[in-house]
Amino acid sequence: MFSPGTAIGLTVIIALHTVIASVLVRFFRLRLETRTGWLLFALFLVPLVLTASLLVLGQLPIFGGIDRNTVATVTILLPLLLGFAIDLFWLPTPEEVELARREGR
Repeated sequence: MFSPGTAIGLTVIIALHTVIASVLVRFFRLRLETRTGWLLFALFLVPLVLTASLLVLGQLPIFGGIDRNTVATVTILLPLLLGFAIDLFWLPTPEEVELARREGR
């Protein structure tokens, strides 16, 4: 059965993973000089970090009767997509950041 504690715990983990994913995607996008290098790093390294985090946070007794595959999919894929969306749509482009850095803002 899906309890309120499970819903709250899952929401907290998704929010934490979204923050981690968006920060890592942003870091790779700003630091890597290639056009697609940041995308490859983000697609392979961010899920590894989120999986390691889920292995630690998954030990908490909040996932009652939920299937483990569903939990893994929701807590890794959803935050990864949200992290990409936050970086691509709401944060300034790397060119704008570099320009602001050069101008001393």
